Amino acid sequence: MTEAYKTKSRNTSKNKKPKKKLGKKYCISLSALFICYIVFFVAVNTLGEKKTFSETENRVLQSKPTFSVEKLFEGRYISKYEKYKVDQFFNRDFWIDVKVKTDKLLLKKSSNGVYLGKDGYLLEDFEKPNEENVSKNLKAISDFSNKYKDVKQYMLISPTAVSILRDKLPLAAPVIDQQKYLDEYSKKLDSNVTFVDTYATLLEHKREDLYYKSDHHWTTLGAFYSYQKLAEDMELSSKDSDDYDIELVSNSFEGALASESGYKTDLDKIKVYIPKDENDQVVVNYEEEQKKTATLYDSEKLEQKDKYQVFLGGNHPIVKIDTTSDSGKTLLIFKDSYANCFIQFLTTHFSKIILVDPRYYYEDIDELMKNEDVDEVLYLYNANTFFSDTSLAPVLNNE
Repeated sequence: MTEAYKTKSRNTSKNKKPKKKLGKKYCISLSALFICYIVFFVAVNTLGEKKTFSETENRVLQSKPTFSVEKLFEGRYISKYEKYKVDQFFNRDFWIDVKVKTDKLLLKKSSNGVYLGKDGYLLEDFEKPNEENVSKNLKAISDFSNKYKDVKQYMLISPTAVSILRDKLPLAAPVIDQQKYLDEYSKKLDSNVTFVDTYATLLEHKREDLYYKSDHHWTTLGAFYSYQKLAEDMELSSKDSDDYDIELVSNSFEGALASESGYKTDLDKIKVYIPKDENDQVVVNYEEEQKKTATLYDSEKLEQKDKYQVFLGGNHPIVKIDTTSDSGKTLLIFKDSYANCFIQFLTTHFSKIILVDPRYYYEDIDELMKNEDVDEVLYLYNANTFFSDTSLAPVLNNE
C-alpha cells in the first residue's frame, strides 16, 4: 500500500464526524411523552362521556353490559364488553370520517365495506361467513327444535341487496355467492325446521324498490313480498297489498350505508302498511323499558337521523305484542332489525307475537317458552347479520 493512500485514508478518517448518540434525557423525555399519550387515551376511554348513537355510522352503539359472575362464565359478557370498548373508543366518529375522506380522495368505488353502485345504490359488501359462528348457530337451532318437537319452527334468512341487485355493482367488484351459502346451510337444519327461501321471490321483483338506496335494510315492499312467501310455507292465508293503506311517512331518509361510506345518494322514502281492517289492532309491550303503546310505529323517530327506527322504535331485548287475532296462537321470533318492518304483516295470523333480539337478551329462554306457551318459532335475519352472529347460540343453549 502506497504512502499516499495511507495518508489519504488517515485524513478521511479524521474528517468523519462521529455519530451523535441520543442523550439519556432525550430518551427519558420521549418515553415519558409516550406513556402520557397512552395514559391519556386510557383515561378518556375509561372516564369520557359514553355515546349511545353514532351519527357517522347511523346506529346505536353498544352500552356497557351489566356484570355478573353468571354472565362472565356464559361467555356473552366478554364479547359484549369488547364490542362496548370498540364502540366507545375516544373520538371514534372522527377516525371513521378520516378513513372515509381518504377513500374518496383515492377515488375508490368502495369505502368501509360499501360499494358505490349504479343508479345511486349503495351496496353493503358480503364477506365469507364465519364458519364457526354459523355452525354453532345451526347446531343450536337444531338442538332447540329437538327440545321442542311439538313447536313448528321456521327460518327466513333474507338475501341482502348485494345478492339480489348484483347488476348494480361497479365493474369488477368481487362478490361472494351469498345464495350458495344459504342453500348449503339450509340442508344442515333439523327436519323440524322449515327453511323459507325468499331468493327467487325477491329476484322476481328486483326491478321494484326492494331495498333502500342509502341503507342496508330491505324496504317495507321487500318485507311484504318475503312475508307472502313465509305465509305460503306456514300455510297461512296471506294478505294482498290491497288489504293495506300504504302511507308515505318520510321522503328524506339517509341510511346507515351513506353514513358509513361517505357517499351521497338519493334520499330514500319510508312507507308503512296500515291494515284497512279496523279490527286489526295491537298492544305493544316494551318489557325492559316498561312501556306500552297501541301502535307498531314510533313517529318521533322520523325526526331523527335513523328514520328506520319508526318501526317499533328500533331494537329491543324483548317485545310482546298482543293482537286482536282469534287464532289463539303465539309466535316467538328470534330476530335482527330486518324483522322490525316485517311484523306489521303478521298481526292478523297470531294472537301474540314475541320478539327476542339475542344481541341484547339475557333471560332464560326455556322459561319464556314455557310461560308463554309458544306454538311456533321463526328465525328472521338478513344474511350478513346471521353469518357473523355470536349471540343466538348462547341464548338458545341458555348458556
